[in-house]
Formats: sequence, structure tokens, C-alpha cells
Amino acid sequence: MDVSHEGVKDPMFYASHVERYCTLNDNCTSRSWSRFRRIYVSLVYLLFRHFRQTSYFTLHTIMSFTESENWLALFESVSRISKSKGAELDQESDEKPFTRAEISYLNKLLNSKLFETHDLDFEILRSDPNHPLHSVRTFQELNLKEPLLKGIAAMGFYKPSTIQERALSSLISDNPQNMIAQSQSGTGKTATFLLAMLSRISTDVHYCQCLCMAPTRELALQIESVGRQMAQFMTEVSFATAVRSPRVKVDSNGYVTDQIVIGTPGTIANWFRGTGEYRIDPSKVVMFVLDEADIMIEEEGFLNICMRVKKKLSRNCQILLFSATYEDSIIDFAHEFVPNPIEFRVKRTQLPLKNIKQFYMCFNDWIEKYQALKDIYGGFEVGQAIIFCATRQEASWLDGKMNLDGHKVYILSGDLDVSQREKVIEDFRSSNFRVLITTNVCSRGLDIPQVNLIINWNMPTTRTGSADWETYLHRIGRSGRFGKEGIAVNFIVNEEMYLLKELESHFEIEIPELTADDLNRF
Repeated sequence: MDVSHEGVKDPMFYASHVERYCTLNDNCTSRSWSRFRRIYVSLVYLLFRHFRQTSYFTLHTIMSFTESENWLALFESVSRISKSKGAELDQESDEKPFTRAEISYLNKLLNSKLFETHDLDFEILRSDPNHPLHSVRTFQELNLKEPLLKGIAAMGFYKPSTIQERALSSLISDNPQNMIAQSQSGTGKTATFLLAMLSRISTDVHYCQCLCMAPTRELALQIESVGRQMAQFMTEVSFATAVRSPRVKVDSNGYVTDQIVIGTPGTIANWFRGTGEYRIDPSKVVMFVLDEADIMIEEEGFLNICMRVKKKLSRNCQILLFSATYEDSIIDFAHEFVPNPIEFRVKRTQLPLKNIKQFYMCFNDWIEKYQALKDIYGGFEVGQAIIFCATRQEASWLDGKMNLDGHKVYILSGDLDVSQREKVIEDFRSSNFRVLITTNVCSRGLDIPQVNLIINWNMPTTRTGSADWETYLHRIGRSGRFGKEGIAVNFIVNEEMYLLKELESHFEIEIPELTADDLNRF
């Protein structure tokens, strides 16, 4: 029996078919199936690791090994060979990783309801002593226009998020200040700068007054969509999208008449030149927002465009810069780009961990892992769950295994194109399925919606083998749905305990071992 498929290189695919075949075939099940099922995936995976230069395996090849009287000896031999060659679980796969821009777009899809966050504590790193910060507790305190307040309420906002409480009064005051903010999706940063834009514009004049630059067309369109919702009762306000196939209104000279323009670097730079079909007068722009700055500076071309655009703006133009990370390169660029800013950063010890119960479970091998996964599902009611794997091979195997066991699961991987990713994300956000499996290359920087269970099938690590605390934070994300606290369970093999200790040290927390009593309490 040969069920090979041309081009299929994933050994876990065959492992799933081996189990299905051996479960249904009397000749196979008459052998020591209970013993065989404990090692067949390990055998396949080790064979794949040892002979990974071959084009692909066939089920016939795998079954020929199992027919051998010495198949256990063969397994042990291959295991020794693999270990001698330093075979280890890859943290990288050959799939095409998501770019940070694509990840950011998925974040906005995941967080399309613009969750309000009131539990984050922001450090104020720099501020103007001549203009002290004033916090607000309600949007009404900001003296926003009534149609804008109505739009905010229609979107489900009733109280400012933490960053909005701290920042908005300074952003929309009579003497508005520049700002740098390190802020993940879901903390209210998109609403922050859109509220500031809608408060700063003059609706009785028709030219570009506020400009937002985003790294991709998809991100720009998403921001513009949120802005339109917020301004739905401000009938005099109009938005333009400076992207491929733009949506824009112009006067007889080609100058944009929309008050707010959201676009990508290349298109905005073209409009600033003043020689093309669409034009923007830089001297009239009163606010410039650079969103996802950490993505921008990765591309030298984007970085140069940002600097050129900024140089054309008036000295009095207010500048806001947002970044999802706060690495040294981002800080250096931000301080050069934004003069005399208010500067916000989420405190490390106040990152969104406190609403999530974190546990670990220690195992000898993947078989114990999978049994524990079944125990967890049987231990408490699972609403929606995300399982993070280190490689596509493991994710594919886990997908097949869970589907065989009756669980409806889907994979989010770098193999999917943008439309396929959007479909998976939208279906998951709409609760069309309960379990999402994703890989390490997809999880870095990927903020997730509210779920009540997150499982790290593999702990995230850096290229040097240490614990990747930033990816870990992004993974465990938010508290759970259905009125329950979020739960994060870290699956760890014995030799990986040092990763757990590194995380505990970094976040200044203690992660307990998950016990049967814990399962009973959930």
C-alpha cells in the first residue's frame, strides 16, 4: 500500500497515515500495536532527520521497516546515528516565515474589535517639564466633539485605555506634544492616534491635515477602516488611502481634499513630490503618524522615505511614532525622528501576564506530551485554544493526530498566502473552530485574540538556544473568554527545564507544575 504524494516531504504526514492504516488493518494490529504506536513517529522523524536529503518517504518504505523482525533494533540504531550527528529539533523550518508587516496585519484582524486594556502600566520615559501630563478617566473630559463621542460609543468604547488616559490630553491640547510609544496591538494605540487626528482637523477646510504612514497596503486600509467607523457621525470628515488603487478626492490642481490620509511610504512620497496625479501640500500637514516603526526601519528604502517626508513637513507639525518593540535600533531612530517627545513604554513587570495562569508539565518524549494534551482537554472545558509548535513537521503531525482523534483543528503557517491566512484568522475569531495550531515562525510578534487555553508544545527559543521571552509573551497573550482566566501550559522535556528558569527570572515570577488537582479546579 503506497499513499505517497508527489512533493510531500513531511514525515508527520506519513506518520498519521501509518496510524490510520495500522488501526484499520488486522494484520498490522495483530502485531504489538501498543508497543509500535509509542515509537513509530519517533522512527519516522529520526529517519527523516538522518536521510533528509532524499526527496520524500513513502508509506511502503516506512511499512517495510516495520515488517522487519529487527525493527526495534533498527529504531535504536537510527536513534544512535542521529544523536551522534547532533540531530536535534529544529527551531526553524523551511517554510517561508511571515514578515513583521504581515504579522502586524494579522494582529489587526485578530484585534478588529479594538479590545480596551486597562491593566497595563506604562512607564513615562521622557516628557516636557513645561507641559506636565494629565490623565483623564472619561472621553468626556477631553472635550471631544459630540459626533466623535457618538462614534466612539458606537464602537463600544466607554472608557479610555491606559495609554489613552495618559496620552490623549497632551496630544490634543492647545499646545500639542510629540509622542513615542511602544505599544502592542490591543492596547488602544490605533484609536489613540485616530482620536488625536479627528480632534485636530478643521472640518471647514478641505486639504490634507493629518497623515499616517503604515508599512503595507493592508495595514493602511485597516487603519482607514477603523478611522471611518470612529468618524461615522462626523459628516464633514473624509479619509483618503494613499495606496495602490487609491481612494481619494482631489481639486482641479490635483491636490488632495480629504482631511486625513492613510497610506504607504512609496505612494505618500510620490504625492509629496507635487508633480503627479495626486498631490499633498506638506506645509499644511499638522500631524504626522508613523505606525509600526519597527517594521519601517527594517527596510532601508522605507527608512529613507520616512526621513525625506519628515524633512518636508513644517517645524510645527506634530509627530507621533509607534513601535511594537523597543530595541536599541528603534530607540535610536525614534529619538532622531521625533523631537522632544513624550515617551511611553509598557513596564516589563506589568506586561499582560497577571490575568493568565501559567503552568508547566515535564515529559520524557512526545508520546507523554500527547497524552498530557488529551488529559488537559478532558480536564476542563476548552473554549478556544492555540497550540504553538517549533516546526511545521510537528504542527502537521499534530494537526493530523488531533483530527484523527475527533478534534477540529486548523494550521496557520507560512505556507499559506495572505488570503488563506485571513480566512483562517477570521474563522478562528468567529469561533468556527476551536483549536488553532501554529509554528514558531508564525508566532513571533503575533498577538492573539482572547482564548482560554494556550499550549506551548515547544518552548520558544532564540537562535542561541536561550528562552525567547518576547515570543513567549506574544504567545500567551490575553486572558480567556467565557468568564474564565486564561491558562498557559508549557510542555517541556527534561533537558529544557533551564528555559523555564530563564523565563521565571526574566519576568520575576514562579511558574508551577500542572497537577491533576489543578485540572480539577479549572
